[in-house]
Amino acid sequence: MSWLKQLSSTWQKSQLQRPELASMFDKPIAEQWVAIDCEMTGLNPKRHHLLSVAAIHINGNIIDTGNGMHLVCRPPVMPDRDTIVIHGLRTADVENGMSYDEMLELLLPFIDNRPIVGFCPKMDTGFLNPLVKRYMGTTLPNDVIDVRHLYSRRMSGQTQGLSGQSQHLTSILAHYDIPELGTHDAYNDAIMTAMAFLHVR
Repeated sequence: MSWLKQLSSTWQKSQLQRPELASMFDKPIAEQWVAIDCEMTGLNPKRHHLLSVAAIHINGNIIDTGNGMHLVCRPPVMPDRDTIVIHGLRTADVENGMSYDEMLELLLPFIDNRPIVGFCPKMDTGFLNPLVKRYMGTTLPNDVIDVRHLYSRRMSGQTQGLSGQSQHLTSILAHYDIPELGTHDAYNDAIMTAMAFLHVR
């Protein structure tokens, strides 16, 4: 860990308001990650809302689907009917969902100090971090790994440049003959992201 990163981590830990989550700042154990995927009402964290989040542990070459979690949240504004095709969640699915604090009470200990694996994870953390900061006083301290960037680096020696289409998760899955599960479902997307990660890491 660089001194700058260590300094940042120390400062973040000093802002922590929930001592029970202090282990999130511990050095991660080798070969352990957590794949995460979120569904939102849109793409702008300032205007849209988190609807669901899924998380699955990756231990070495094993995706621990038996202990994964898929948490559906009740947003402050119900999703528009027109956006259901994007996230697949109806008002009936989320109106009885858990609060964001209830979701984080389960999600954060599950993530713990594992590096977060995602496909374009900046989008997911962009929605999670404001909620996390309000809940525990600081944003997620975890390292974040983008499967898309790993794939781009792996393929850079074989192509003159990847098109945007080639970096879609479905294209990466096809490249490695990974079966595609139903999309626009946070849990399925987390599993597919984890499978892709094991091929490109």
